[in-house]
Amino acid sequence: MKSMSKFTRLIGLGLIVILALGFVSGVGAQDDVTRLVVGHNQGVGDLSNLDPSLADGVDAVDVIDEAFVALARMNELEVIPEPGMATWTVSDDGTVYTFDIRDDVPWVRYNADTGEVEQVLDEDGNVRMVTAADFEFGIKRSLDPQLAATYSGILAPWFSGGLEFFQSGDADEATRQELLDNIGVVATGEFTLELTTPNASSVVPSIFSMWGTVAQPSWVIEEFGDFWVEPENINTYGPYAVKEWVHDESITLIANPFWPGQDNIPQPSIDEIVFQFLDPTVQLANFEAGSMDYIDVPAGADVDRVLADPNLSQFYTTSEGVCNYYYAFNDTIPPFDDPRAVRAFSLTIPREAIVENVTKAGEVPAGFFTIPSIVAAPQVEDFPDLAIHTDPELGAQIWQEYLADTGHEASDFNGLTLLFNTSERHSAIAQVIQQAWLENLGVEVQLTNQDFGTYLQVRGEFPIYRAGWCFDYPDTNNFLGDNFHSVFGGTDIPWENADFDALIEQALIETDPAVRAELYAQAERILIWDDATVAPIYWTTSDSMLNDRFVRPGVSRIERDYFEKWTVAS
Repeated sequence: MKSMSKFTRLIGLGLIVILALGFVSGVGAQDDVTRLVVGHNQGVGDLSNLDPSLADGVDAVDVIDEAFVALARMNELEVIPEPGMATWTVSDDGTVYTFDIRDDVPWVRYNADTGEVEQVLDEDGNVRMVTAADFEFGIKRSLDPQLAATYSGILAPWFSGGLEFFQSGDADEATRQELLDNIGVVATGEFTLELTTPNASSVVPSIFSMWGTVAQPSWVIEEFGDFWVEPENINTYGPYAVKEWVHDESITLIANPFWPGQDNIPQPSIDEIVFQFLDPTVQLANFEAGSMDYIDVPAGADVDRVLADPNLSQFYTTSEGVCNYYYAFNDTIPPFDDPRAVRAFSLTIPREAIVENVTKAGEVPAGFFTIPSIVAAPQVEDFPDLAIHTDPELGAQIWQEYLADTGHEASDFNGLTLLFNTSERHSAIAQVIQQAWLENLGVEVQLTNQDFGTYLQVRGEFPIYRAGWCFDYPDTNNFLGDNFHSVFGGTDIPWENADFDALIEQALIETDPAVRAELYAQAERILIWDDATVAPIYWTTSDSMLNDRFVRPGVSRIERDYFEKWTVAS
């Protein structure tokens, strides 16, 4: 899942005042409504996408998790899949999953005229319940190549027939329909769903917890098309419903009284969740003013100030993150069509200085693309010769060899553009790296930024762009295969390598974690050195601030929160 990495939104002082006056944290003074005002995981610009099939940013997934519930639910503290909308059994060979779906969950919508959440009725006036057919429709829609969704390729290999359908974009309609019918996703009863996967794997239940596998309302999508996710149209069924979406400013969820609740997904005790799209610097100012409750922490000096303040520091928490932070290089644009150039630029990134002097929240310089805490992740100490390290002298040497062989001068590449999504943190990091490249390579790189939505659309056109990846499921395949495999990888980088693909495919079916880690280490070496196209910079921490008027079960280990589990402090 694409990380905004301490996502930020720029906002004028006048709007800060409006926000401070317009939202009341905790118990609303005028309407006795409990509102949790959230900036955590949000950023500058609009929500990236509320469509479960199209969403690929953690900002949107935080909202989708509340409005829809998948078949399984990833426990945010133990990082294991547990029942969501269904319980399941598995065939003896581990390839067929039979889901028994809850039969008491209705589709709902928010009625702005009455100010209430109401059940959705069908054409005969009956309450529409969430069925197996709704899940079949949603999963197959997420796999549809004509939708051109980032996660189509990520999900496709886990369903029998999924890859064939995913690769059928140019097929005629009859062939497409045949391939669609052959996907291993079948509603065998009103509340029974059978899913078939090509190979047995312990990862499979985690796949069924992803947002692209939720039930979707076919009748709404058919009627409204791309606008089905607007508040006046959307039908949902999770613990919260969509109340209001003020584009580029905020989205508000309201508790769904028709969600029946279960032990791990209870009925909400907080009435409304307001996600505000603000820069962490503004979030912190609003938090101090009492108008925000759960925020990201700005980088650098603000972290120092928070930690030094005996009052503010009591609201601050940090823990091991689930994301990386990296730069991607477009191998169709010189000089990055030559891996030596990428190596040189990567070696001269001052990773230690960045985490010590800029981010300052305990981040770890990254030796590999994959974070070290997930299944089959290669560890730098086990494969030190395969990892990337900061080495300005070696980087400068490789760069000079490249220039000599190609006849270029370093100044030929002045003006190369580095893109990042709007953020003071990203800007501060980029400026440090910009200076390092100028000093060590003699190249003056230009910096530019875009709001998150625009950035996602255009970043593949730039020679260099900042990116981050947070795991969707805790396995190394999610970092390497799901991003860079030439068939099902979802990255914007036009890069492919047959040896890399072969290692990913072998690791995917291997059952020994140690063997898998070795295969992934070899794949990492291709990605970050031999045929270099990315430069890992650091592995993140998860730092945030939470108003003590609210109580959560613990600090999430998946970079997402389930707010229906949160309560108001007594």
